[in-house]
Amino acid sequence: MTDEPAAPKPSRRADLLALVFVVVAVGVAVWALRDDFPSMVDALGKISWWRPVVAFAGIVLGLLATAEVWKHCLGALGAPVTSRAAREIFFPAQVGKYLPGSVWPFLAQMKFARERGVPGGMALLAGSVFLVVHTVTSVLVGALLLVSQPALVDRFGWAGLCIPLALVVLHPKVINFLARKLAKRSGEEPPVLRWSGLVKPLLWMLPAWLGYGVAGYVLADPFTDSVLQLAVVCTGAFALGWLVGLLVFLAPAGVGAREAVLILALTPLLGAPAAATVSLMLRVGHTLADLVLALRYGLIRARAKRPSEAEHPAGV
Repeated sequence: MTDEPAAPKPSRRADLLALVFVVVAVGVAVWALRDDFPSMVDALGKISWWRPVVAFAGIVLGLLATAEVWKHCLGALGAPVTSRAAREIFFPAQVGKYLPGSVWPFLAQMKFARERGVPGGMALLAGSVFLVVHTVTSVLVGALLLVSQPALVDRFGWAGLCIPLALVVLHPKVINFLARKLAKRSGEEPPVLRWSGLVKPLLWMLPAWLGYGVAGYVLADPFTDSVLQLAVVCTGAFALGWLVGLLVFLAPAGVGAREAVLILALTPLLGAPAAATVSLMLRVGHTLADLVLALRYGLIRARAKRPSEAEHPAGV
């Protein structure tokens, strides 16, 4: 029987830097948008009440799809769980991404996975595979921005080089290598990943990005008549924003970095005040959806755990 791996340790210095980053990012955003606040209020008034509701539903569907991605990543490593079990592990752990430091979701996933009989090291490795799959698909979806906005090609045409690179990274051997590098302390010797095991995680990312794109489109639609272009831009911008938020690792849940990308991408179509309003509403929607799903599946997990604790009290 192998020993459980040492869990990643939070860094107080990293936590402090993350807090400073958030404070500075919010301060800079408020200062930059100070003259646009009246226009942002006007823009908010143009968004009908039902649009945030539909956007929230799209976000929830997207998040539910990401739980399936994590579930199939775990299954590809030889530790299958049901969809319900995956959600009870994944969503309560995801709240940790709002805390300073990047290790909290991984720590929580390891803890909750053990309760389901999954080795903590395997959960850590699955989280790393999930992160690689999420990142690679975000590059491919984010490339839609270059397709939908020709003006960006002149300024950021070099970014197109990332597309063939992302396709190379999709190879199972590359994903396996990157995931193991990310989870050095997993203590697990996973099976060699094959295409058959990665097809499902990759396919489940499609409804995830579509759900997020629908959320942005529904909120931004009142400000432009460009239907198809707006749909493509909203989906691509969110994917690119997610990627930038990940790279700016000091930002908890990509706060500030993701919104900056959304505003830059949406401004040519909506104008700066409306783009800022939509990006802020998307942030509120995603945070609320994360909390609702964490609460729902956290309570389900707690209720399921209570009877087993009563049957096997501590120390018996």
